[in-house]
Amino acid sequence: MVLSEKLKILIQGIISTPEFWKINYYLRSMKKAPHGGVFYIGYPNMFLKYYPVYTYLFFTSNAEIPAPILDTVDMFRTMINAVNIDAEELLRYSLCIDPSDNENPQNGRRIYIATCGNIINSVRHDEMEAMVAVSDAIKGKIGFSENFDIDEERLALLFIFSLIDSFAHRIHDINEIVAYEKLMLPIDKYGLSDVTDAVFERQGFRLKDKYYLYNIFLDTSIGSPNSKAPKTIEIIQRVKPPVQILTRCDENLAIPYSRMVSTATVDFQKWRGITLNFDNITEQLKSGKETIVHYDPETLHKIFVFIKCGADETGEEFYHVNIEQLWNPDKFVDAEDMIMTNYIHGTYYPACEAFEHIDFSVNQYSREIFESKYRDAEKITGVSIGMYGNVHYKIWCARGKNLIPTVWADLVCASLDVPFREIFMETIGGTYIED
Repeated sequence: MVLSEKLKILIQGIISTPEFWKINYYLRSMKKAPHGGVFYIGYPNMFLKYYPVYTYLFFTSNAEIPAPILDTVDMFRTMINAVNIDAEELLRYSLCIDPSDNENPQNGRRIYIATCGNIINSVRHDEMEAMVAVSDAIKGKIGFSENFDIDEERLALLFIFSLIDSFAHRIHDINEIVAYEKLMLPIDKYGLSDVTDAVFERQGFRLKDKYYLYNIFLDTSIGSPNSKAPKTIEIIQRVKPPVQILTRCDENLAIPYSRMVSTATVDFQKWRGITLNFDNITEQLKSGKETIVHYDPETLHKIFVFIKCGADETGEEFYHVNIEQLWNPDKFVDAEDMIMTNYIHGTYYPACEAFEHIDFSVNQYSREIFESKYRDAEKITGVSIGMYGNVHYKIWCARGKNLIPTVWADLVCASLDVPFREIFMETIGGTYIED
């Protein structure tokens, strides 16, 4: 549709506010896995830049609006009133579809919202006539104002959600998140807080009287139909005796637990799993190999393993074991100027054949640096394959005395994106099997 100058100004004003960035980030972090409860990420930067926010879910029967939206809608309504935009124009922007593009998935969602979202209510008494009126209105054949009663509060919510649909790609890189991040709880040097006593749920966790969404980069895929928490958390919680769990606790993703809203549903697909054969892995870790690069001949994606010997403050020997997934740069679209990779680090003590801690981070590279890193031709590029990211953003850490290699491998597989799991298992001498 052709936007009026007033609407263009309004949209630009709203999406430029810090409040819009925060609700946009909140909903993107409140990501809902597809049916089955499992994400299949096959492209870099998906969670940050490309995974959609399914805003129509908040207009289903009995759906609740997340607290951060409710807390800012009055401010946005004030901005709407200030530019004197009428309800008709907002409805056309938010609900009208392109009748020539029946394949557009947004069309079906807009029809659903128009009929079930309690935003417009037909003044006609005949149900069939009312449905025809809705169809005609969203196709632009008739006006909304003269044919429907309009709930202006719900309309303001719909308009904000429509902007989130259109501008959800605005989060460009990790630095943008860090600029807004509020870490109010006690943290370690990596920005992680102790959440061992939290109650972990599908999309977030309860810590005392607050509910925190998981960080946007944490894959919240479940491990079984009855899972109450993401697979990563389940793996850590299975370790006995219990280990310490640390994660980022961003206040932008926190609300009072009494106002918690979840879009997680009952799912029926089992986690894509691994069957481990560890005949050689312990000896491989002990051997202190410095660099291992393994790639898939079909996709040309690589797994980079770097192992370095060290000693703790008591003088006991241990190994830093670092795993990083390297995407084949030929897969990137031209718009990609920053590349994120999943990175798992652990400290392995050969004397007890266990890890003291395992942590997960996201590394961010400029595209130029990443492509040079991937080539693994330092004499030509001047960039080592072992080069650290421009930004190293730590998401979670598990600490304990009994993080045995099988737990480590489970956590690595759960943290790597799908194309890298089989490559990783081949690298360490195990096997990866889809359940």
